[in-house]
Amino acid sequence: MREPQPGRRYADTTLLESALDLYIETVKEGHTVPLTKDDELVAVIVSPEVAEAGLRALGRES
Repeated sequence: MREPQPGRRYADTTLLESALDLYIETVKEGHTVPLTKDDELVAVIVSPEVAEAGLRALGRES
């Protein structure tokens, strides 16, 4: 990570870090985390194993 710069203001990332921790724990437990915008599914957070298997099924490499 970059070092903080003197005189620069930074956003409080506590809420974002808490959400990411929850997503990571959910995936570690074997679940997926759907991400939606305006009620439309745009992405899914999955484990690396699931992502790699999906890419192989599509004939792609990771």
